[in-house]
Amino acid sequence: MTIATPKDTMFLYRAMSDIEFFKVIQSKRFACLPGGVGVKYFGLNFQDTLNFADMVINKNIVAIVEVEVSCEIVNKIGDFVNVDPFLFKHGTVEIWETDLNKFNDAIVSVTHKF
Repeated sequence: MTIATPKDTMFLYRAMSDIEFFKVIQSKRFACLPGGVGVKYFGLNFQDTLNFADMVINKNIVAIVEVEVSCEIVNKIGDFVNVDPFLFKHGTVEIWETDLNKFNDAIVSVTHKF
């Protein structure tokens, strides 16, 4: 008999500008801009995130990264919200600036996906 174990990590997707992309790829960490919104949004599905990035109003988006991160941490600090459900059919998660260090410390890998 095989004992099922919960998956330890999950994959999240973030569409970003060139400036954010180069900072994230170099540091493997996410940060909010001073005076900015104070939250980072991640798609739960690559195709949803690509569809979002491909919209005309998002012409500053030049890349999508795939983030492998601890499920336990995301479930503790992430807010699973339904931002633009027509594009993000599989959902999104928001990580507040106050929790970004916990999120960053739980990252296993950051990969340039698109």
